[in-house]
Amino acid sequence: MADLKQPSYNIYFDCRDLDGALACLNVYGYCVIRKMISLELVDELTASIEAHLDPDRDLAPASNRYHMTFAEVSRPLWKLVEHVPYRHYLHKVHGTTDLCLHRTAAILRTAGEPMGTWHTDDRSHVVVPQVANDVLNRYGMPNGSWFYLNGSHPDRGGLAVIERSHLPDWTGPKGFALTADGNSFHREGDLHKAGYRKMDVPGCIALIAEPQDLIVFAVRTFHTNMATHQRRHSFGTVFRPRSIRVEAPWPLPESAQKIAAWLPAQLRPYTEGYPSFDGNWRGPGEGGGTQKRRRFTTEDAEERREEG
Repeated sequence: MADLKQPSYNIYFDCRDLDGALACLNVYGYCVIRKMISLELVDELTASIEAHLDPDRDLAPASNRYHMTFAEVSRPLWKLVEHVPYRHYLHKVHGTTDLCLHRTAAILRTAGEPMGTWHTDDRSHVVVPQVANDVLNRYGMPNGSWFYLNGSHPDRGGLAVIERSHLPDWTGPKGFALTADGNSFHREGDLHKAGYRKMDVPGCIALIAEPQDLIVFAVRTFHTNMATHQRRHSFGTVFRPRSIRVEAPWPLPESAQKIAAWLPAQLRPYTEGYPSFDGNWRGPGEGGGTQKRRRFTTEDAEERREEG
């Protein structure tokens, strides 16, 4: 059995204890909310990932495939919003009921794929966005609201995080240094300074979760996929308060424009303000650069809402 690397504190919360879950998220940068969805919905979402990411069953062993606009094609995904426990989670984590879809993604991995590079999704330090993630990952919402539909376990595969790596004074694990762009880290003295891809990192937690569980992590929390030992399905959704306006620098694709046509009327408002995702978009070039990282605060959110 793999090294479980489990925390000494509680990270598991019933879906009725959202206050406890969000307190854990604030302190440690992640949490697991138990039995957020039904096994029936797990099966539907698994089938949806298969249908849209590998319809011809040609995904090679030891590889992966991503769908970066999963909400534009997956009808089962929208059942989440009508599922009362998940809707209560969305309202609680954002502090409002007036929400719109911000982004979604689905990932299919096959057995034999190695562990990924430790990284953070946060792009709030980027001055001039260069890629789509720079545009979307800068608003402080938890970027990790993920379901691992096979569960998460180091013996099978899933997600690992670094506790407290979301805090403003975190500058990398002991014995490591952040990469030049701040998105990953490497061992001190490593001349290559490439992102790290092993589990022997101080603060590393190999998450154990069941298929029905929701894994939540803060936008800055450093994380990675563990080595994959079976065909694995996962997807994540991010909603945002509608008061935070996002002007995407890419045109809204036809697939995004058509979502409302097949959604039931009560769900259509969630598409208003949805920016979609364009993986081919590129910013204006070298003039942007980055600023020193800092934690996104409530004051930042209020300023951006006023600017919107």
